[in-house]
Amino acid sequence: MAKKRAKRKTKRKSSKQKDKAKETKKEINIEKLMTTPKKLLHKKINWSYIIGGVLLIAVIIVIIANLGELPSVPTQYDEEYGSVKLDFYVMSQCPYGTQVEDAIAPVLAELGDSIDFNLNFIATETAPGEFRALHGQPEVEGNIVQLCAAKYNPDTYMDMIVCMNENARSIPGNWKGCAEKNGLDVANIETCYTGQEGIDLHSENIKLAQQVNARGSPTIYVNDVLYQGGRSSTDFKKALCVNLDNHPGCEGLPACTADQECVAESDKVGICENAGTKEASCSYIEPVEVEVIILNDMSCNSCDATQVQAVTQQLFKGAVFEEIDVSSPEGKLLIEKHDLVYAPAFIFDENLVETYGWEKEPRMHGAFDQIDGGYKLKDQAIGASHFIDEEKRDAYMDMIGVTLGDNRPQVDFYVMSYCPWGNKAEEALKEVYDVMKDDADFIPHYVIYSDYTKAGPCFDEENKYCSLHGLVELNQDLREMCVYQHMGIDDWFDFAIEMNSACNQQNADTCWEGVADELGLDKEVINTCFNGEEGLALLEADRELNQILGVTGSPTLFFDGERYTGQGSPTWYQASLCNTFDDQPAVCDNLIAETASAPATPGAAGCGPV
Repeated sequence: MAKKRAKRKTKRKSSKQKDKAKETKKEINIEKLMTTPKKLLHKKINWSYIIGGVLLIAVIIVIIANLGELPSVPTQYDEEYGSVKLDFYVMSQCPYGTQVEDAIAPVLAELGDSIDFNLNFIATETAPGEFRALHGQPEVEGNIVQLCAAKYNPDTYMDMIVCMNENARSIPGNWKGCAEKNGLDVANIETCYTGQEGIDLHSENIKLAQQVNARGSPTIYVNDVLYQGGRSSTDFKKALCVNLDNHPGCEGLPACTADQECVAESDKVGICENAGTKEASCSYIEPVEVEVIILNDMSCNSCDATQVQAVTQQLFKGAVFEEIDVSSPEGKLLIEKHDLVYAPAFIFDENLVETYGWEKEPRMHGAFDQIDGGYKLKDQAIGASHFIDEEKRDAYMDMIGVTLGDNRPQVDFYVMSYCPWGNKAEEALKEVYDVMKDDADFIPHYVIYSDYTKAGPCFDEENKYCSLHGLVELNQDLREMCVYQHMGIDDWFDFAIEMNSACNQQNADTCWEGVADELGLDKEVINTCFNGEEGLALLEADRELNQILGVTGSPTLFFDGERYTGQGSPTWYQASLCNTFDDQPAVCDNLIAETASAPATPGAAGCGPV
């Protein structure tokens, strides 16, 4: 096996070859990856935690309660019970938006006219009558048809929406069947939806979200106050009933449905006994004190640790914090003792395992590394990315094959060959590549899991090389690696994008040959690479990079070694790439225009283990 990953670098047709030094300066050294010091390698990935701090916040979300069937037609109550205003700001195809719509529907049915409910949508009007939504044109049309249903069927439109949510990816195409199933006025909805009336409704409606700066779906207000409670039907019902006077629909509500609702004694740990039942009650215990050191670089403007600290305080009531700067003698000792690379770092003493939060939420254990004398939050779990010193940064960049300061950015993108979000990222990056191929290096990589057999067998008997969607996907990943290795980035883009549409994760093992023939690619070269030691070396190199960079999902992008967190569109990608230049090329003066046919996808959207 060659010592250097000599050709997993951007290659171009002979007419576009750069000088030898330029072409090979960022090659990734496979041997170096194999012998990387452990302090710069992440430990074996634990699939129980989620990148970017989501896990720590997620563990305090209340589990959705099953309330059983409730009447589908709102019950009418006298005004003596009072009323409460409830505003939802959502996106019709957003899974979190559909979740709260489904949860609120039975509550609206039971509490009837006592709830002044308003369903509003989040989108942007780019020109009169033209809109852009996060999930594309289907979401715009979904918004419009649901607004039309609400106008002509104010008592039953939520039945149609809940029905549509059963297959949100089919929105808006499933609206008519759901409307007919639930007895809505199909003719009026269709006239509104297909005409100017629907456009006007949408144009006025989305202004409401802009007025309250609602950007995330869902954003919820109760009586014009931002709601930040749980999202189950019981949670919503309790929050609304607080504002009603002896409403019969509010009788028999449990005192609590989750520990997070027990806050009467704020300095103690609240425990919801018999949660969600008539016998539910809150009890309180003294918190276990746990010392938490926040090691941070006080000169770093992007190292804000307040959000993670606030969540930590919620999870561990007895947390006592001490902030230490990386440049202080104490900070330097901690860095040396624990081989710390990034700031901020959260270090807990050994009392962590005695806390109620640790005992109650075993899901969070995977977000911590055990260290000498205690525990440390994983860098991925809090999104820590600021290098403590230049030496560690330079060692890291050298390991992943990035050269800084050469005014030629490197785009490393990690995908799965049959992840739909990864495919969209490939297609968006192709547009950027077409206009910036002479100014930056584009390097495809693949998301490789070890010991991941949920989708079937892996590539090898030791299960070192596995993929989320199974062996056929992993095989296609490797074929695409081989195309890049031997034929260059131009042919890689052609092959990968054609495979996205021509073949699938069931038939790719045979379908690929026709695609290769059509594109004039040498199948013998691909097969030799695929079946030999070279293929294993390519898989191993990407697996090692996955671990170093903390990659677990498709797509994951890095611009000159910095993880990308923006939206997935050519415009966003190009803008971020242009920002990495010391001296921007002229092409950066005119960014690729956003189009409705190629909408941006959220940075968090992707394929990953569950």
